[in-house]
Amino acid sequence: MGTWSQLSSELSEAVQKVGESVVTVQAGAGTASGIVLDDNTVLTTAHSLSEQSKLRAFQTPDHIVDATLVGRDYGSDLALLRTESKLGTAARFQADPQLAVGQLVVAIGRTWRGKLVASAGILSGLMGEWNTHRGKKIEAFIRPDLTLYRGFSGGALVGADQKIIGMNSVALRRGSPLAVPYTTVQRITAILREKGYVPGPYLGLGLQPLRVPESLKQNLNLTEQVAALVVHVESASPAETAGVMVGDVLLALGDSHFGEERTVAILSRLTPGQKASIIGLRGGQRFTSNLVIGERPRPRG
Repeated sequence: MGTWSQLSSELSEAVQKVGESVVTVQAGAGTASGIVLDDNTVLTTAHSLSEQSKLRAFQTPDHIVDATLVGRDYGSDLALLRTESKLGTAARFQADPQLAVGQLVVAIGRTWRGKLVASAGILSGLMGEWNTHRGKKIEAFIRPDLTLYRGFSGGALVGADQKIIGMNSVALRRGSPLAVPYTTVQRITAILREKGYVPGPYLGLGLQPLRVPESLKQNLNLTEQVAALVVHVESASPAETAGVMVGDVLLALGDSHFGEERTVAILSRLTPGQKASIIGLRGGQRFTSNLVIGERPRPRG
């Protein structure tokens, strides 16, 4: 009985301690949780912020502060807010957590009234780097088996050492609560602080999968089963500058082969300004071309 009581007390202590770094974020009529990064910066989820909505953050209703959007990235579901005054204490993240399936974890958030709330469970799934449905790289797949109630997104997932493993989100994978690890948070927030958005890689190509004919494989001694057929080339794009043409069959981009990975996964590893080589087929002959990855144009308005 003593061990159970001790565990219960330690869990409650962790919730209260980490809760000092968790706030409520109001975006118009919607609410989410947020994590205090420093005196004037709060991390929250991008999907919870409606367009043109007034932003506020607080821990108690008697100390509500206005906030402005620094930047957001829907691909990783991360957003940064700048608050007019200090809220809570700066969060303590675990930069390199030693995680294992079955470990006990706690999700911490705040309600629309600023009340501290928590949900406990275990880590049910772990793996390495992966790509979201929007093609953004996340350094680690962390899936807790617990309930993320309404408003928990943007809050903290806490491990046994009472440090934050990552930020909770329900928008990265349908039907599964996930945590964005600190390595991803650190990388994306640095870009958001500088630019206000995360530049996407841009080639200016329209591609569709193409099964390589057996005869062509034999004639050219190819190992690829599937390639990418170029169906469109944007004017003045990096691809056009590199001489890529409609009808070309692309085999590889840099070190990645189109027959081995989805195009979105290949693009997710590229960064604007990076140099890469394209290997393809044109008129039944192999060709190689070099290009510089561009920055995807941002939507207007």
